Amino acid sequence: MSHPMSVFQQTAVRMEQLRPGYLTNPRAVLTILADITGPLDTQALDVAFNDLIARHDVLRAHPVPGTTRVEILPADKTALEPVGPTGVIKDDFQAMTVLLDSTTIDLTRPILARGFLLTHTAERHLLGLAFHHFAVDPTSLRLALGELAALYTARLRGRRLPPVRLPYTEYVRWQADRFHARADADRAAWHDALAGIPVPAYERDQPFHPGAPAGGRVLRTELLDNAEVETVLAWSRRHRSTVFTTLLAAYVLALRARSRRDDLIVTTIFEQREHPAVRDLIGPFLYPTFLPLRVRPGRRLTEDFMTEIRGAVLHGYEHARFPILDMLGLAPHLAPGIQGLEPSWYRMFEYLPGRDTTPYAFAEAGATVAYSAGNQDDAGRFGHSMRVRRSAEGALMARIGYDANDDSEDSILAFLDTFRTHLSELEVTARRSPSGKRR
Repeated sequence: MSHPMSVFQQTAVRMEQLRPGYLTNPRAVLTILADITGPLDTQALDVAFNDLIARHDVLRAHPVPGTTRVEILPADKTALEPVGPTGVIKDDFQAMTVLLDSTTIDLTRPILARGFLLTHTAERHLLGLAFHHFAVDPTSLRLALGELAALYTARLRGRRLPPVRLPYTEYVRWQADRFHARADADRAAWHDALAGIPVPAYERDQPFHPGAPAGGRVLRTELLDNAEVETVLAWSRRHRSTVFTTLLAAYVLALRARSRRDDLIVTTIFEQREHPAVRDLIGPFLYPTFLPLRVRPGRRLTEDFMTEIRGAVLHGYEHARFPILDMLGLAPHLAPGIQGLEPSWYRMFEYLPGRDTTPYAFAEAGATVAYSAGNQDDAGRFGHSMRVRRSAEGALMARIGYDANDDSEDSILAFLDTFRTHLSELEVTARRSPSGKRR
């Protein structure tokens, strides 16, 4: 029996028509690594891992070719894949990180999840979980780890957890009803937002060749240390802004420095777990959307500019359920820049709060998150996509994927320097602001 796809899953599949292999490729994987201290029954953990997969239909959902429906496959038995220890815990962490970063999951697999276990000693273990992005969002990583811990503990104590309150396939039906109820209003909102907007145009380091394969590259770097991040947090609170909005504003200003036009379109992704029964459910509750903006040269992170950015974010969030490819249908002149037929205007910004200090209990053993990340098929990267998150030490880390046919590494580094400079100005502003007073 087949079931309809969610808005996010439909977007992933439909994107294949514009950019084959963009999201449904085997490297579109989200991963999490847990450091477990204490005794661990590995056989019981295998059983709990199977319980996790059996409980969540989305982990066994496979696209039906040529449709926007999925088939839920049976919950075949699986096991955590053992990883040999190096004998040095620091090297074990490195080995697991490299393994997770290179993990692939093909959508033809019966299960869209893999697990890895490295036993350093009888009292120290590293547990890695990997899921295809088609089946999960970043929040799901920590939910899956917490649920696996609860399932393991319940197994050892002879108990069973109650079933999930709302399976993902049932949530999708609820989502579809809600989308149809809002479709006309959302369509009208996006028609007005995109009407007459010109195609954004950015400086290029290379001449454009229509139809050339993307020359995907990735660059990782630290943007701000912990103290600098705390300054951004404090500035955001004083100006009644979220960290996402502040970082997005700096990103937009950095884009404007490379743009030949005032009109920009930033793509971002909103997570909306709007049904109360899915707050702790594994699945992709994501809505990619556009943020159309008009930015004059010379703008800075002022209150007026932040108000404009907040307005764009609120509009995008309110109407994010409208599929992003349908937005392109309202502005078809934008599609060639996605298809590679014209210079790419695609720029994506995403902020992952990270820094999960939550303790997880695997019966008598305790666990903390050591690492979480998302992979991507960088060879197919077009435009550029910037994902920022906080490290375990509190630093702001950036991962920016870009097309080397458009930009050189030097220009990407210069872009990041501009982004960093705008955020650094907040520290100067903070020092000049009277303590405890809003400006």
